[in-house]
Amino acid sequence: MRTIAPESALAISSRFNFAFSLNSHYGVCLRISDEDVALEHWMLASEEAACRTIAGITVNQAAHGLPLDNGQILLLQRGVSAFDLYELMLLRPRKGTFSLQRLGEISALLGGYLLPSPSCAQLGFAVTLDDPEHSTIWRALATPPWIEPIIRIPGRLSGGAWLDRNGDVLAVNQASDSCGSNGIVVDLIEESWRRVWSVSDTSTDRIVLYSPRSRLLVASTNSFGEERLGWGLLGEGTVTMRFPEILHRPGYVRLALALDDCGERLLVHEVAGAVSQLFIYTPADDCLDPLVIPPGAISHPASWAKNIIRFRFSTPSQPPTLATMRLGAKPRWSWSRDDELESQPVWAEADLIDLQGPAGPIEAVVYGGPDWRQDEHLVVALHGGPLASWRFEFHPLFQHLAAKGIAVVAPNYRGSTGYGGEHLRAVLGNWGGPDLEDVLHLGRNLEEDRRGHGLSMPVVLGMSYGAFLALLAACNEPNLWSACVALAPFLSGPRLHKSAGDVVRNRIEKLGGLKQIYASSNSYDVLEACESLAVPLLLIHGVRDETIPVEQSRTLMRYLTELGKTEGADFEYREVDSDHEEVVLARPKVVRQRVVDFCLTRPKPQKQI
Repeated sequence: MRTIAPESALAISSRFNFAFSLNSHYGVCLRISDEDVALEHWMLASEEAACRTIAGITVNQAAHGLPLDNGQILLLQRGVSAFDLYELMLLRPRKGTFSLQRLGEISALLGGYLLPSPSCAQLGFAVTLDDPEHSTIWRALATPPWIEPIIRIPGRLSGGAWLDRNGDVLAVNQASDSCGSNGIVVDLIEESWRRVWSVSDTSTDRIVLYSPRSRLLVASTNSFGEERLGWGLLGEGTVTMRFPEILHRPGYVRLALALDDCGERLLVHEVAGAVSQLFIYTPADDCLDPLVIPPGAISHPASWAKNIIRFRFSTPSQPPTLATMRLGAKPRWSWSRDDELESQPVWAEADLIDLQGPAGPIEAVVYGGPDWRQDEHLVVALHGGPLASWRFEFHPLFQHLAAKGIAVVAPNYRGSTGYGGEHLRAVLGNWGGPDLEDVLHLGRNLEEDRRGHGLSMPVVLGMSYGAFLALLAACNEPNLWSACVALAPFLSGPRLHKSAGDVVRNRIEKLGGLKQIYASSNSYDVLEACESLAVPLLLIHGVRDETIPVEQSRTLMRYLTELGKTEGADFEYREVDSDHEEVVLARPKVVRQRVVDFCLTRPKPQKQI
């Protein structure tokens, strides 16, 4: 096994981990350019957002920044002294830059996040995931002792909504491996907690947003069979929740992003196919009004102050940035383009098209223009999941492929979210069933077209669950492909279940990944099918992958060798010092460059007569 040597590549900038101050005057995010990570501070008090990079502060990709109402920033990130210690820091603005004060270290085996304080009595709060069974809430202070633990609570906590203006009563969500999740209220003065939102012991029930001004509580539950949004007015005792039909669209994911200043209107985000849609819901009259936005992908969180809404936004040719929507008689829309992003190359455009599938149309994101089918090099890209989809957003790997003249088609086959319940449920209990049928159907259509033009077959490329599908496609019908790229694959649902952690095993069980399929002649276990693999294979896995253990790829490599296949000739295996997300997003430059080079070296056949 060889290591990957760095090679030159286009510089990629992206933004993630956005957070907003409670008064919506400031924002913070991380910006990554290749493997360099920087902290950005956004000034949002005026209509036009302004951004600056904070120099001299070292951050990593797991850092959490929280802007305070006075312009200061709380920063939580893993320390250097021990794996399970996180460092909490305070950044103070000073003469165009920031000074740094280290407040102390917090034990957190599984990470943590920050919550703003509605009162100036403290800087903010930290929630740490101590282990799989316990979490702790900490208070960050402007004076010694700087950090103090408040309460340790069973389960993994997430989210956070203040039920008062003093920072004394907090609503958070509590989850464990043995059941779903429920909403709890934590009294930080009494150091006690109680469950307030739970439908059943097995459902996923969450508190999403709350407005102390209107007492409007927004929550979600999947007890109806799929996740739904609801609301109620919080009184002295329990709250009666309503789940209006107008807030639910079967088979489509809808999320609550923000409440307005008065707590009377709710911003709702829907994933509709590959693009985002926005709505404003008014509980008083049960009215859902759409907002007109450009095609692209929105990510939470959002900030809503007066008539200005801001959130992370991306298109295939626009790296993630901060978008601003100004409400009014004629709503206006813009997104921030700073000097650093504008100095980047002009990124390739993409199109949304419908492809013919065996059970109906398949929407796909396509790079390569109207003649993409006749490009000399073509990649069919398969997304992770199951129950995920390609979004109409910036994708660094696709941009690197496009920059080298490689066309990309990224289909949202059956099992993808955003296309209704029937499309989504097709793969529940059928991993490698209808989704694989769709991929093979697309491959057959491309084969007929490309052979007639003397073009090589496409490379099938997959990430995570998509890598599992890509391997099955290459093994079951190798004549449809010129090569296969698998980034962080697993071998089958049952094989992954044996080696994965509790969270992944839970998901496999809930989505029917343990069910064996015998409905057709295709094989649904990579090890059982790989004897038929007859195309070159590039296999890359991260040694720090806690979602799909690297042993899945190592097992495949050993089995291919036992079958007589030769590393370097029949397949390439690479391990990188990365986690699951970094590999499936092809975030490390060396991974992107190796994938691009591999896709460019496929042989071109002679035109058939």
